[in-house]
Amino acid sequence: MTDSPTPPPGPRVHHFDTTGDAYNETQWNDEIRDGDVLVITREKVVGFLQEAWPVALTVRHGELHALNVPVDQLLDGKYTDSARLAADEARKLDVALRDDHAPDAKPTVREIDDMIQVSAEAASRITGDPDAEDPQWKAALDRMTHANAFLCKHHPAWAEATKAAESASAKGHAPRHASHPDVLAALPVLAGLKAAPLTNQHDMGDPSDIDLPVRGYAVEPRGHGLVAAYWLERGLARRRNDGWHGPALEAVRDRFVAAGWAVEPLRPTSVCVFAHRPQPTG
Repeated sequence: MTDSPTPPPGPRVHHFDTTGDAYNETQWNDEIRDGDVLVITREKVVGFLQEAWPVALTVRHGELHALNVPVDQLLDGKYTDSARLAADEARKLDVALRDDHAPDAKPTVREIDDMIQVSAEAASRITGDPDAEDPQWKAALDRMTHANAFLCKHHPAWAEATKAAESASAKGHAPRHASHPDVLAALPVLAGLKAAPLTNQHDMGDPSDIDLPVRGYAVEPRGHGLVAAYWLERGLARRRNDGWHGPALEAVRDRFVAAGWAVEPLRPTSVCVFAHRPQPTG
C-alpha cells in the first residue's frame, strides 16, 4: 500500500506596500506561487498571480495587469479558489471586485461608494487630457467603463441618472452611445474633423433624411472594442466610391490607423470604417 500524494495547498495571501512592489516581487520570490492572492491596501488593489503575470480583479489595478477575461472563464476555472479568496480580502478593504469577476456578489454601501470614487477619478483623467494614444488614458477609460457598468447594475439612482443624462442630440454619435467606452475612445482619434450632430432617431441610411443639414463623422459601437465610423453628408452615410465625399471616409480611416487601431480594409463600396480599439496595457 502506498501513501496518497499530499494535495497541493490552496492559494495564500501576500501583502505589499505598492502595486509596483507586488509586481516586482512576483518575478523573483519563489514563495509567491501561481494562484496566490496579492493585496495592496494603500492602492485598494486585490488580485492574484496568474503563472508569471500579476493580475488585478479590482477596477483599480495600478502596476498590475488588468484581467480582461472573467476569472471563472480563465483556464477552465483554474483560479476559482484564488478569486474567492481575493473577494474576501477585497471586502476587508471595502472595495469590490470588478463586476465581471464577481457577477453574483451583492456589494455593500461602502463598496458602492468606493466605486463612485473610482468612476470620478477616471472621468477626471479622461476629460482632463484626452489622448487615445496614451496608455494611461486608455487604462483610465477602462476603469471608468467597469466602474459605470458596476454602478448601473448595483446603484438604481446611478442607472436613472445615466439615462437622464442622454440629451436630445450629440456630436459624432447618437446620444444613447454617449457613455459607451468604445465611442469615448474613438472621439479623440477623430478630433479636428467635423462631427455630425445626431439624435437617437436619426437614420443615416434613410433617404427621407436626405434634406437634414447633418454633415460630418458619426461613430457607432459594435461591441468588443469594434466601432463603425461613417461620413455623413445631408444626413446620409456616404460610400468610399462617392467621388465628392469618399475622401472624407478615407480621412476617417487614416486617423484610426495613425492612432494604432486595427482597421479593416476599405473597399470601393464600403459605407463605413470598421476599427478595433487598442486594449489598455499595464
